[in-house]
Amino acid sequence: MSYQPIPIGSTLKKIRENKGYTQKQISDEKMARSTYTKFEKDAISPTLPKYLAIIDHMDMSHDEFMYILQDYRLGEKEYILHLFKKLEKHPTLELLNDIIEKGEALVKDRYDQLVLDILNASRGYKVLLEEHDLEKAKGYAEKVWERMATLDNWYLAELHVINSILYLFDSETAVAFTERALKILYKYEKCDEAIPLRHSFLLHVTNLLMMDKKYEQALVYLRLLDNSNVMLECPILWGVTLIRKEVCMTKIGDLSEPGLINKAIQLFECLNQPDLARYAKENPETVYNLYARFPISHIKALAV
Repeated sequence: MSYQPIPIGSTLKKIRENKGYTQKQISDEKMARSTYTKFEKDAISPTLPKYLAIIDHMDMSHDEFMYILQDYRLGEKEYILHLFKKLEKHPTLELLNDIIEKGEALVKDRYDQLVLDILNASRGYKVLLEEHDLEKAKGYAEKVWERMATLDNWYLAELHVINSILYLFDSETAVAFTERALKILYKYEKCDEAIPLRHSFLLHVTNLLMMDKKYEQALVYLRLLDNSNVMLECPILWGVTLIRKEVCMTKIGDLSEPGLINKAIQLFECLNQPDLARYAKENPETVYNLYARFPISHIKALAV
């Protein structure tokens, strides 16, 4: 498909007029008013510095402007990313099927490496949840890691993908990657997107550590999660944190905080999550546990 430039001028004009700004106020000292007038008429396209200056004077972020430009909808790729990030809070087969369907439709139309990575990560996740075939799932995850391993740095998009394939690695390697991810995410501490991603990394690595019976090490990461921010931002993940914390403490003989699993069950019931509440009652270690159906010896044999 050939590239078609998006005419942004009429959208700029509509927003400016709705906000009651003049062309002179928007152009300010960054550009001549005559230049800005040409932008609104789509006679010329703004350079990146000028574009950023314009939307700043419009009191608007790039994401909001793009959302408005697309008639208050996310673009195809943005919507796939939106769905993929939702997996970190509550993975379901329905959500995975939606991601895979929309991702396959997009890559038929055009090449997009990130969407291809998301497709493989989602297919691996689906295999774990639906077929419980760890070896097959790792086959998909390895395709993703082949590219991620070549990158000098990871940004938010790459971190979301790496988080989703953390099960590919042994617990020691997963800890190293999690520590690296946490350092990167610290740079994004004022970015709302980074908060649930940090929580999800910590839960994934504790899953691996617990399956490896490294309960004290898992508790170190679980205590990073046991706070009011997690409770407010990601209540389901907070419930999982409470469950894993009590499981780990019980395993090492620490009975100083009884009742955490019961609190999680009550939370799941309030959130209308009967399946999670049932799993927590019947077998707490299966809640959000990718490896619940696999013996640890098999997991280690397949670890990268």
